Amino acid sequence: MLGRFLNQITMYRLMLYFLLGLWVGAVVLAFTEVLPYNFLDILLTGVYLVGVCNLANYLLAKVFKARTNLESASITALILTLIVGPLAVWENIIVLTFIGVFAMAAKYILAIRKKHIFNPAASAVLLSVIFLNIGASWWIGSKFTLPLIILGGVLVLAKTKRYELVGSFLVVYFFTLILSGGRVSIDSFTVPAIWFFVLVMLVEPLTSPATKNRQIIFGAVVAAVYFLLQKIIPGYNYGLETSLVVGNLLNLALSPAFNMVLVFKKKEEVVQNIWQFYFEPMSKFEFTPGQYLEWTYPHKNPDSRGVRRYFTISSAPEEGHVTVTMRVAEKGSSFKSALMNMNGGEELTTSGPQGDFVLPEDKSIPIAFIAGGIGVTPFRSMVKSMLSQDEKRDIMLLYANSAEGDIAFRDLFEKAKDVGVKTFYIDTKKEGHIDEPMIEEKVPDYKKRVFFVSGPEPMVEAIKKMLSGINVGKIKTDFFPGYTE
Repeated sequence: MLGRFLNQITMYRLMLYFLLGLWVGAVVLAFTEVLPYNFLDILLTGVYLVGVCNLANYLLAKVFKARTNLESASITALILTLIVGPLAVWENIIVLTFIGVFAMAAKYILAIRKKHIFNPAASAVLLSVIFLNIGASWWIGSKFTLPLIILGGVLVLAKTKRYELVGSFLVVYFFTLILSGGRVSIDSFTVPAIWFFVLVMLVEPLTSPATKNRQIIFGAVVAAVYFLLQKIIPGYNYGLETSLVVGNLLNLALSPAFNMVLVFKKKEEVVQNIWQFYFEPMSKFEFTPGQYLEWTYPHKNPDSRGVRRYFTISSAPEEGHVTVTMRVAEKGSSFKSALMNMNGGEELTTSGPQGDFVLPEDKSIPIAFIAGGIGVTPFRSMVKSMLSQDEKRDIMLLYANSAEGDIAFRDLFEKAKDVGVKTFYIDTKKEGHIDEPMIEEKVPDYKKRVFFVSGPEPMVEAIKKMLSGINVGKIKTDFFPGYTE
């Protein structure tokens, strides 16, 4: 049941629920005098900051002609509530207003091509230190709130799968702690403020790298900067937010991809219930086949999955336009329903291209593609690009569907024989799911191939486990959250 819940909810909505639960939990703990704070200060600070952040976000969106995102503004407001204070609202209304307004302004002003550079909460509290001499107290860091922080944070981590980022930070953090000669005990590993910082702020997708190798560098650098600040400036109390801002600058250098505006052109049904949406980028757009975008489309009455989605680009760079292809059920999500009702000329915002689910540069490496249902879209992009460039590779594609009528882009894959792509169409109702005997039959030289697996998350995890069991050396995966079959 937990897996299904995580599969159906977006990371942003999960983070919002987590922070709401942590805020309410803190109010209750303060009311019962478990936490040494005034419960009304915590309650009213949260209410006020949510109001300020959403109002500021609305007005700034009007000025910068952008769509508002209540979910994002509320998440930032709750983070600020949990790390600043707790403050009596009336006595500190200037401080709270400044912090809330600047956190929102950072998303629009400290941005390049509509992508903000710095974590909004971290940048806001640092400026509060500079101008008002009041920063973050990280008061939510308590042994009584730690179980809630760990529980919610682990759920968010399971959703974002940024294990390398979190792991690299923690390894460097604890290594430097030991190296510095500090006393290491169980308390060293259970510092609540550190866990809140790592599981809530460090993993923010928009200001941290998307690829695993860069995440490792990012997490390690942030931890190292935090350690060095304490050594270089004894008594400096703003190391966490400062190190994160430094990390954000590093991310800008490592991943100079910025948000884009795409203009909707048309949609067409590829096969039954699978639609392809065509967009024109408003600026120069370069990507590698197999990469994905984070799509943001605020719309009326969003459901629990929110206004953001991750979709792989299904077009090839040579086609000139950007397409996304998805299954649209009759009673689907509000996001997909809004896309289905888009009018020509409407705009939406995406991140820059992300992900390392891309073909190896060495064209002589033999490859095996395994696609389940709508998971075929990155392979459509790759194969279309190969055809456009007459690029030959040794590729075997196993494309599984529950019915022949669900096969998308069949004509394209038939043409791809000319560039070395051999396709097997698997009817799972007749042949069963892809398993070890099927791999051995269809891909007898599987041990020398690099496997690319794409599809619904449960299918991808099962295939990966199976391939590992038969000693496949190199496996790359790309899963589609929200699909279970």
